[in-house]
Amino acid sequence: MTAIDPPATDRATEARAREEARARHLARITKLDGWFKVLGLPWLTPILRLIAGDTPKTQAKAIWQLLGVPLLAIAAFLALWGTLAPRVQTSLGAIPGPAAVWDQARVLHSDAKAERVKEAEFYTRQDERNAKLIAEGQADKVKTRAYTGKPTYYQQIWTSIQTVFFGFLIGTAVAVPLGIIAGLSPTANATINPLVQIFKPVSPLAWLPIVTWSSRRFMPPARGRSRKAS
Repeated sequence: MTAIDPPATDRATEARAREEARARHLARITKLDGWFKVLGLPWLTPILRLIAGDTPKTQAKAIWQLLGVPLLAIAAFLALWGTLAPRVQTSLGAIPGPAAVWDQARVLHSDAKAERVKEAEFYTRQDERNAKLIAEGQADKVKTRAYTGKPTYYQQIWTSIQTVFFGFLIGTAVAVPLGIIAGLSPTANATINPLVQIFKPVSPLAWLPIVTWSSRRFMPPARGRSRKAS
């Protein structure tokens, strides 16, 4: 019998390998933690650490603070909203609660699906009509028109996202160079600063009429306002 039992040595080597693998796994999780925080998912880090076997008690506490408490707060808010909303009466009736909002969201989703079906049917009829004209030797009468039905709920959301994004992009493209110039030149700062101080206190809501007018003046008409092609 040797001084060191071979099976014991093998077990120690395997344990050391498992510990090194776990350390590498935890290091990768630590690197991903920054991305999780940027994406608003910091609770993923303790969950992954818990799965990796890193101090279950500590990770369970972190999961409760990062995930359990926010979910509990959201549930309490929804319960409070659902309880108090029917008691608040306005000229248009009671304020809708969570259930009513959810029902309307389902209605909007159904409307969007129905609109997509109408769009598909429109293009199918158009293709069939054009194919028939080509078969009859009347290719000169073939016309291709875009569907001009009303925009769906999801299309309106995407339009809003685009508006905010391009507004931020344009604002950044204008403000950052002006800020750099104002910081480098006292003369430029004296020129720009009064304008900034005048417009800064103006509420964003006060800009809505200007934005609305500009969008109607320079943007193409909404699909719902165009003549429907048949």
